[in-house]
Amino acid sequence: MKLQRNKTKILLIIFLIAFQEHVISQMITVETLLKEMTDRASLAQWPSASYTCKQASSYSRDSKTKNTAIEDGKFKTGNFGDENVPRDWGKGWFENHDFSHYIRTEENQGRKEDVMFEDKGAGAVVRFWATFGGVPSDYGGIYRVYIDGNPNPVIEMHNQNLVGKAGLVGKPYSFYAPEKAENDVWRGRNLFFPIPYAKSCKITYDGEHKYAHIEGWKGHYYQINYRTYESGTEVESFTRKTISKYQEQINTYGKQLTERSIAGEQITKQDLVLKPGESISIKLKGERAINYLRTKLKAKNQEQALRSTVLKITFDNHQTVWCPIGQFYGLGYKQLEHKSYYITTTKTGEMTSYWVMPFSKKAVVSLVNHGSQSVTLESLALGHQEYDWNRQSMYFHATWKETRALESELRSDYNYISVKGKGIFVGDNLTLFNSHPDTTGINWWGEGDEKIYVDGEDFPSHFGTGTEDYYSYAWCRPQWFTSPWVSQPIGEGNKTPGNTSNNRYRLLDGIPFTKDFKFDMEIWHPYRAKMNYSPATFFYAFTNATWNVKADVEGVKKKVALKIEDVSN
Repeated sequence: MKLQRNKTKILLIIFLIAFQEHVISQMITVETLLKEMTDRASLAQWPSASYTCKQASSYSRDSKTKNTAIEDGKFKTGNFGDENVPRDWGKGWFENHDFSHYIRTEENQGRKEDVMFEDKGAGAVVRFWATFGGVPSDYGGIYRVYIDGNPNPVIEMHNQNLVGKAGLVGKPYSFYAPEKAENDVWRGRNLFFPIPYAKSCKITYDGEHKYAHIEGWKGHYYQINYRTYESGTEVESFTRKTISKYQEQINTYGKQLTERSIAGEQITKQDLVLKPGESISIKLKGERAINYLRTKLKAKNQEQALRSTVLKITFDNHQTVWCPIGQFYGLGYKQLEHKSYYITTTKTGEMTSYWVMPFSKKAVVSLVNHGSQSVTLESLALGHQEYDWNRQSMYFHATWKETRALESELRSDYNYISVKGKGIFVGDNLTLFNSHPDTTGINWWGEGDEKIYVDGEDFPSHFGTGTEDYYSYAWCRPQWFTSPWVSQPIGEGNKTPGNTSNNRYRLLDGIPFTKDFKFDMEIWHPYRAKMNYSPATFFYAFTNATWNVKADVEGVKKKVALKIEDVSN
């Protein structure tokens, strides 16, 4: 009998190992990637098919060495826009010619093609952003995508038709940000549609040699985010027939990206008043996951309430979420509307999160009023459902920090967050107040590039081309825009004094890290103006993770900036 039980155990173990190997070896296709994109719970699990996420971009190749010496950070005398002072493009680590840089130039069938991106091995392109400066949108050349060493491109298309318009796929995957601007050129062009490859991928552009001589040409800016899968991962490469093969799934998942359906049990609290210092909590027990959190609050000073009311969440005795309610919902501190796949808000005050937050034993969700006024909690609704917590499950994290009157006299790298441990970075919000009084429309604060380091990298695997490019728009446009991936609820501080709030949510371009993660953003304000500068970050991580952004109770009590004079310590 004992021998029979042992045999049964051995067979069970063999079955489980075989099943696990089957799951891991499932082929990556456009369909599986779209399914992953729309499965909010997938981000809470360490991926069964391990991958890294990196970025190719047109960043200045003069930024070769991480050197934040004063000489690199110095601005030339005078303000940007001063006709008596040539434009200051920066130097060294902060050099700002972030356009028209390529890996190499190739000759192909009598034409010159600049190689923007190249990867060897199994992978997938998961984000493609671009913009062009100074010429009409019908200029710009052709993008070509070569897969698995095939000399003939599987995609050959005018740049804006592929990225921004519906040449390959339409909305919501391909769009402009903003949809409308004063000038048709001044927009970010986006493609958030996966392009998988089994052996290699190369993307080229042939417009630089055609149009660079034209008066007014200001270059080609681009960012391409891509996954590289571990050796042995099976991938179905993108072909000319892929779109037609998966058209039904493309349509179905595209609709899901704009839907907000949820399931599970709900806990609701209504019409509660939180006096200064008071809090309210919802406690959950068991192996479950929060799948939505809906909040509506009112106060005499609504802006201050959105900053001073803090969301605090503890999972299995680990506090992983501490964030002002406004920035958790991507607003900063202005009650405005935007709709992403993970967050939706309305002008009337309803704010909903769809982040999936699993736990194994218990969770405590609290709203804490750290302000000096009473806040009316008109409604608090929490959705939760059963969840199979396992060794691959991770906790959701949200952090917040603010530097008031941030000095930009010298260019510098501002640290959003640094994490030690294993997890996946999944998004962020940047809220700021631009204090320079210039109102001529060139008072732009965001020339700085993102620099993201993963697992001890000396040089960032994500080196961007500008802060607005990181958030997928372009040319510092102040117009409102929203999408499943990126949004700008308010941009009044982009061109004139005022408030700005930008969001980026990473569906397929989440960044896994196994040891550590560091996110820096250059502070690059040509006017050298002070700012109240406030990032919130979102990531999943395992239990032993630590991070350098701590709860700042005194910070959330401080008055939010509504006018230039409020930007002070």
